[in-house]
Amino acid sequence: MDIRDFVKKQESALKKYRRVYKILDFLTISLVLFTLMFLLNMDKVFAMMTTFEVRAGTSYDLAGISIAFENVALALISAFMALILTFLIHRRDDRTGILLLVEEKYPNLQEKLRTAYDNRETDNIIVNDLLNIVSSGISKVQSSAFLKRRRLTLGLILILASASTLGIIMSNDIHTDFNPEDVITLLEDAGLLPQDEDTSGDLYDITDEGSDDDGSGTEDLTGETAIIVVEGTEVDLTLPPGTGTGFSNQQEAEEADEDFDQSSPYEISIISSQAYYEELPEGYESVIKSYFEEMAKN
Repeated sequence: MDIRDFVKKQESALKKYRRVYKILDFLTISLVLFTLMFLLNMDKVFAMMTTFEVRAGTSYDLAGISIAFENVALALISAFMALILTFLIHRRDDRTGILLLVEEKYPNLQEKLRTAYDNRETDNIIVNDLLNIVSSGISKVQSSAFLKRRRLTLGLILILASASTLGIIMSNDIHTDFNPEDVITLLEDAGLLPQDEDTSGDLYDITDEGSDDDGSGTEDLTGETAIIVVEGTEVDLTLPPGTGTGFSNQQEAEEADEDFDQSSPYEISIISSQAYYEELPEGYESVIKSYFEEMAKN
């Protein structure tokens, strides 16, 4: 077997196994983090944040299942944190090459495999003899020997346990007594978080300036001309006298003497209408007349 083909094959298999380990660790860490945040009521934090307070309380429909916005946000945060932790855990995996792993698994190839691989381009009797010995040894190497079955089994068990625990907690809506608002308050008191600025002083204080004169609160809208300038044009806001009864003096209105002539009394009676004589169908005048006369009697 050619040593270069052997190394490429084993490196490809090792990358697949390491990718599986990373996925298992990522899923386990994500489920654990999401479970902890759900138990600690971290979903209430979004209602206290200006950016997400509009979204708080909403939900999304996925395949007939309603998922709260807070749970989606917690899942994304858990995934992001799990991605960072997984990267930190496996950051040194690539430093261990396939040659060292093969030599650890197969002690008879120790030092020989690396020496033969480093001198694979050299052509002499000693190197050729070493390559023949190594080739016969690597023919017995199996890629499955680099799969850590115990770690794979443990990862699957942790995922199943975490998923089951999370399902029970969410279905029963189990929470602890922890309140995120208390933590935020402590951080603000410690100066680790900026406190909300007091904007009450920015409100304009509206006072009744018109009551300084006589306390009546009335203004002479028809007196001296009031002029304002709008986009370079002077606009007269004065109301001319007599325009509209809404600005009349209430006292003068009460003192005004209005004379009315009382109409003469008359006897209330029923007067039949003569309208049925106008444009009546020919031949039906007597019938219509008798109908209205009966109606007038009733």
